[in-house]
Formats: sequence, structure tokens, C-alpha cells
Amino acid sequence: MKKVLAALLALCIVVLPATGYAAAAAFALNISAKEVLRGGEMTFSGTAEDDVVLKIIRPNQTTFYMDVIEPTNGTYTATITIPETQDFAPWGVYNVAATSGSSTVNKTFSVVEKLGEGGTDPEEPSNPGNGNGGTGTTPPAATIPADAGDSTGSTIKPELGQDGYMFGSGTLASAMGSAQGSITVELPAATGDAGSALNFPTETLKTLKDKNLDLIVTSGSSTLRFPAGSIGTSDTSASSQVRIVVNTVLTSDAKNAVNQALQSNPDYASTGVVLTATIQVINGSSVTEIHHLDKPAEVTFKLTDDQAKQLHSGLAGVYYVNGKQLDYVGGKLEGNTFKFNARHFSTYTILEYSKTFVDVPAGHWAESAVKSLSAKHIVSGVDQQHYAPNRNITRAEFATMMMRAVDYTGKAADSAAANPFKDVPAGQYYTDAVTRAASLGIMSGYGGSFRPNDPITREEAVVTLVRTVKYFEVKDTGKGAPAFADRKQISAWASAAVDQAWKLGLIEGDGKQFHPKAALTRAEIAVMINRLMP
Repeated sequence: MKKVLAALLALCIVVLPATGYAAAAAFALNISAKEVLRGGEMTFSGTAEDDVVLKIIRPNQTTFYMDVIEPTNGTYTATITIPETQDFAPWGVYNVAATSGSSTVNKTFSVVEKLGEGGTDPEEPSNPGNGNGGTGTTPPAATIPADAGDSTGSTIKPELGQDGYMFGSGTLASAMGSAQGSITVELPAATGDAGSALNFPTETLKTLKDKNLDLIVTSGSSTLRFPAGSIGTSDTSASSQVRIVVNTVLTSDAKNAVNQALQSNPDYASTGVVLTATIQVINGSSVTEIHHLDKPAEVTFKLTDDQAKQLHSGLAGVYYVNGKQLDYVGGKLEGNTFKFNARHFSTYTILEYSKTFVDVPAGHWAESAVKSLSAKHIVSGVDQQHYAPNRNITRAEFATMMMRAVDYTGKAADSAAANPFKDVPAGQYYTDAVTRAASLGIMSGYGGSFRPNDPITREEAVVTLVRTVKYFEVKDTGKGAPAFADRKQISAWASAAVDQAWKLGLIEGDGKQFHPKAALTRAEIAVMINRLMP
């Protein structure tokens, strides 16, 4: 027996160190080569238990590639093709950061003109930066002459320099003399496709903010309008520069990012329209990437005729590609132009979202409304397969949907008003929507209570609809007053709103009666809100 116990103890002594070693080596990153030619391939692989965020930074500190990779049986791999152009794949050292859980591994590789003429050993990064595209090092940027670029009125045409296009402080001062609300920088049309950089002195940001002037950057098919003070930086050095790079080409990297996100979102369809933008502050050899704006920028896509014809305007929207996740941004298609607001920059794409529910089949009287509002992310199902069209809707749910519709217009100002209702606790999914609806005068309560869980009645809903009309473009149908047989049952405080909603085509009743005290269903509210939408 003692021999058996001794053998078991010896086995534990042998096994335990091996187990500890396996856990320590659970996350690893391998790269296929230390050098690669343009047009060649690089493979990144390793072991991991959790999803791996893989990010590659170019020598100029712009983001070259980013993806979220899901391990299979404890291993992961990703293969990318190096673009063949200087704009997308400049020669030099690329920093690779792979993150899984709380662990990060940094390595490098080099894009070279000829293999074997030098490069950086992947095991010994010479310039890893901080591994997240924040602050790193890069060769010092060339000084921007004060007279770089030309100005005509308030429009600047930058000149081509060593690190892209640029304009100087003197050229800006000349343009400001004619400016009325904004300064426009016109890049050559091809730069938006090529992803060329625009460089200008950082002090420009303060000058524009002090003069309350927006900065408009146009390049081919895209226009970015930055409100005064929207690009914030603590760098006030006279030698520092801002670099903006915009790319509207569906590169292999952008396509891979979009396709990766679509794999887990089967209700979406790609349109092939993308915009990738980066903003950096460069001071000597230090580069800081600005991800978030203090005020949203207005972004405009100009679509080709073919792209516009292929889009279903009621289902299309702009999405931020956030790894495997798609974050809805909104946007509106007007002719061949798609506009949206962005508070941060990375990769955006236009997608079509065609959501179907088994309980709202083709031909259902609310089908088109539910599908259209689902695409705008104003309504959602009770689960992935069901919308529950006949279920009553609560006042909290109604407030949430209505504020999503109002926010879609972009015409309602943000409100920091205090919560006026004693029965609307903090932290609920509807708290912000109810508070904002009350502050904007869209919804009111009853003696300090909102009654969030009560079903909303048809007359209550109509009053709210009419109060939101100012945010939408709804025209009077020219119809007279409604002849509802149950008109006397409509509350005095709702009577005028019912008449107006009828004239605006927002309600119809069942043809004879309005049923003012009846609870509103999820199908009915979808149809009502959809009639508000442009």
C-alpha cells in the first residue's frame, strides 16, 4: 500500500509543474515571417482560451488591420494579404498587438522592398508603441511651412508634401479672413480612395475653436465636417501636427472586418460601401491617436449611381464595425448622398438590415412598418424570432420607442434635466428615455408618477405622437375632422390631438371608431411611428 501511495505522490509531483506550465503558456502569438513583400501574405496564429483582438499598426502609426478572432479548440489563426500600394502598405516596421483577456503580446514584422535586406526580428520588437494604437513612435514628421497650400476665399487647397497633403498657419489665416462659419479644405478627389494624409499644425484646432469655425475636409466621395472644438488634444506645442487619413476603398482589410462582423449577424447584408478614418497628433517622433470627438462630426458619403440604385433606403443604415459587433449609427439616404454623425472614427460601413419575425409574416398589415423600424433600430423583437404584434405596450416601452424615433431625426437637443417621476427609478432601461421625453414636453405623468408599467392607451399615445410632429416632416392630408362614432369617449385633454393626428394621417381607427381607452398593441405603435418617419 505504501508503494502505491508513493507512486501516486511521485506522479503528482511530476504532473503539477506541467499543468502550471500549460496554464502560463495558454496565450501565445506566432507570426509567419519577419519580412514580407507587398502583395505577400502574413499569418498570425497561436493558442488562446478567449477571443483574441489582433491589431496591426503601420510605421506611420495608422491602423493597418484590426480583427477579433475566435479560437477553435484552443488555437487561432488569421492570414492577411499585404496591399501592393505605398499608401496602404508603406515600407517599414509594423507593430502587432494581440490581446486575449488581460494578456497582451507585442511583436513586429517589416514590409520590405526586397527580402533579406533587413527587417526586425519578430521576437524583439524595436518599436511596439503601447499596443493599442494610442501613443507610439514614428520618424519625425516634416515641418509644415506657414505658407503651405493655397487659399481662395475660405477654401484651402493643400499642397503635396513628404508625408501627404498639408497646409500651414499662414494659409489658414488668409482663409479665415473670408470665413463665415467654416473653413473648407479640398483634397484632390483621388485622395479619399487612396487614403492619403492631410497634415496641418495642431495650433489650428485652437484657432478654429476660438473663432468658432468648423473644419470641413472634402476628398472625392466623402466630406467630414468637424464642429469648432470637436477635436480635442492636450498637446499645445507649436511644432506638433494633426494628421487626418480618410479611406473609402473596400480594401481587403476593410472587407475582412465587415465580413467578420456579418458572420454572427445573418440579418445584415453588405453594400460594399465603407469609410475608414483616423485622426492623430504628431509631435516629433511621438504619435497619439484621437479616437473620440468632443462633438460629433457630420460625415457625408457620395454614392455612385449603381450603389444608390442597389440600396433599399428603408433598410439601409450606417454601422460602426466594432470587431464582431455592429453598432448602429443611423444615417439618411437622400438621393445619392448618405449622411450620418460620428463621435469617433474607425471603420464604418453601410449595411441593409432585413429582419423578419415568424409572427409578422409577409402580407401582415404591420409587416412593412415593423421591418422598416427594425432597420432603424427603433423597435425590436421580444426575442430573435418573435415580435409579439398583439401584445399590449407599456408606457415605458412606448417612451423608449418614441425617443429612439425622435433621436433618429437628430433634431432634439440633449437634455440633462432631472428625473421628475417618483416611480421611475434610476438604472432602468427606460429611465433616460422617460426623463428626456418629459424634459422635451413629449410625455407627462399623473401627479408626479409616470406609471411606467401601465399599458398605454390609444389616446395617450396620440397626444405624444402629435407633440413629436415638430421633429418630423409630416404634412397635413387635407382631411376634415374625424367622424368617430365613439368621439364622446375621447378625453377632453386628448380631443384636439386626435383631430390633428387624423388630419396628419397618423391614425385611422377601425374605420368607424377610435377606441380611445383601449390599450395600444406593438403592431399598432409600429404603424403609428412609421407614419411619422420620413
